[in-house]
Parts: sequence; structure tokens; C-alpha cells
Amino acid sequence: MADGMIFWLAPDGVQGGGGWLRVVDGRIVQRGEGSDWQAATGLVALPADDSAMIILPVGDVALHWIACPGMTVRQGAAAAPLMALEGSIGSAATLHAAVLPAVEPEQPHVVVVAANSAMERWIARAEALGVPEAALVPAALLLPPSEQGFTAGRIGGEVVLRGADCALGAVEPHAPMIVGDAPVHERDDRSVEAGLVAALLTPPITLRQGSYAIRQASSIDPAWLKQIALLTGVIAALTLLISLATMIRLHWEASDLDERTLALAKSVVPEASDVSDAESRLAARVAAQGGGGFTATVAGVMAAMQGAPGVTMTGLSQQADGTVRVQLAAARNEDINVALIALQNAGWRIAANSVQQQGAQSVADISVVGS
Repeated sequence: MADGMIFWLAPDGVQGGGGWLRVVDGRIVQRGEGSDWQAATGLVALPADDSAMIILPVGDVALHWIACPGMTVRQGAAAAPLMALEGSIGSAATLHAAVLPAVEPEQPHVVVVAANSAMERWIARAEALGVPEAALVPAALLLPPSEQGFTAGRIGGEVVLRGADCALGAVEPHAPMIVGDAPVHERDDRSVEAGLVAALLTPPITLRQGSYAIRQASSIDPAWLKQIALLTGVIAALTLLISLATMIRLHWEASDLDERTLALAKSVVPEASDVSDAESRLAARVAAQGGGGFTATVAGVMAAMQGAPGVTMTGLSQQADGTVRVQLAAARNEDINVALIALQNAGWRIAANSVQQQGAQSVADISVVGS
């Protein structure tokens, strides 16, 4: 059942006038003139769950019935306000249009056009009445249309005529010419007020559309925030676990690489205790021999491999002419190229004898000689 307040305004330019209806459980329980409804009803403010509607005088808005054949209802409802603004007097920038969409695509959409200055005045009036979110409804659309002739009824302080595709005030000068000899179906005050109460709960249209729409404050559910925080914590924990697992895997791979490198180095310096010790001993031998010979070449290869952690040495031998042959293995050819470029930059001459794919690894047979 509808609970709330219904207000009607005096026509634009008319001082005073207007009134209100207090609705409780779908019934009008109080009525009054003017705007001091709080004192009459004993309410400081409208209850939070109540609705409010402000009825706009029929002459203060322009109504258009615009059909958009060939369009869907949604397309027509978007196009009709633009067409109404184009056909209105004045600049479109100074006007506001609201639309009541048709039920069927071929039926006309009802478009209400009002001046922006009037909209701002009505919104200020709603705030002054203590109902800032009240629906702004034209009086002419609060009567049901008549398929034949016109429906007539008193809304607020004026008699309204509603036809199938037009609506106007009965006192307007051009009303007799528009009505002509068409039948006029009078509705009594009780029937009209019953329609107003129904519209309080579900207005046929409100001008609070587009740039004048009521902005609802977003409410955030604390339970939803709690779920987000929980999911964020789980994601952070999983990320940490993945990082730890990656670090452990890399540590194991590095340890395995060090073991294989040390095993190869011990073929030259068997007294080496670890990779660092092997590197130092090989460097010492190279220095002692003037930087040349087998050990110098091996030291150069091992130094170049330091910049390519994914490369391992799988074979090492020396030819009769002093050339050192090295087999380097890696998951990617690019990693082997990194080691070879480092060798060349260090002054060694290299030649690739062959490159083969062995399982998931590429194995390059390289010849290395001093420059």
C-alpha cells in the first residue's frame, strides 16, 4: 500500500496556490492548501520508506506523442526525446526532455519537454518542501487516456483533458478547438484521487531523468567487504607460496649446476673443493702459464658460462693442434649464444662444429682457440 505525500503546484507565474495530500496505507487521510504540511500532519520529515510526488501544472510542460516505426521500443525511446527537442521552441541546450516509452514498437512514445530553468525551480521547490527526491509528474499524464474523445478530471486546482494522443488544460484558449464535438468523459474527484494514490507508488513518468536523475548513494555490504579481504589474503598467501616454491626450485637447479661444473673442473684441478675454489685455482694456473694453453681456454669457457646460468658443460677435450672442444647444453639455443658471445667478447675465437637436439636440450659442439 502507498504511503507518502502528494503535492500539486500552482501554474507558472501564479503566486501562492498549490496544496497537498497525505496518504497512509493507500488512503488519503489529510489534505491541505499551501506548503506547511509538516505542521498540519505533525511530521518533522517524511518517513524514510514513504514516497513523494509533485504534480506539475499542465500548462508548464509541453507533451509530444512521437512514433518511431521501424525501431525497437528501446531505440524509439532514445530517439523520441531528440526529435521532440528538435521540434520545440528554443535551443535544445536550454530544454530538458523525459520519455514515457511505448509498450509496443509501433505505438507512440510520450515525451515531456520543460525548460531547464523550470526544472531547477521545481527541484528547489521539492527541497524546500522537504522531499528532495520527489517524482516530478505532469498533471496531464495522471488521467487515463480515452480511446474516443477525452477524459476530464480535476487534478489539484485545474481541470485536465486527456485524449489518445494529446492532453491539455480545460481553460486553455485553444481547448474548445481541439476538443470540438468529441465526447468528454468526466471522472469524479474520488476516481481521480484514487489514480493519484496509485501513481504515488508507481508514477507514469517522472521528469527526474538524464542530467536531473536522482543519484543514489552506493551502499557497500560489510559482508561483501569481508569476503574481498579474505580473498585478498588468500591470493597474497598463494603468491608467497609460489614465490617460495620458485626460489627453492632455482636453488636446487643452481646446486645441481654447481655440482656438475665442479665435477668437470676437477678434471683439471682435482684439489678444488667448490666452484669458487675451482675458479680461483684455474685462474691461478692460467696466470702461471701466461694466460695460454688448455687451462686458460677452459677458464675462459667457465667465465663465459657465468653469464648464462642455464648453460652446462657436458663435454671437454683437447685436440692435437691445441684446440679445445667443448660441448655446451641448454634448454634454449639463445642461452648457448649468450655464453658464446661472452667468449668472443673476451677475445677467444670459436667455431660451432654442430648443434644437435637431445631430448629437451640443445647440445652445441664448440671449438675454442686463443686469439
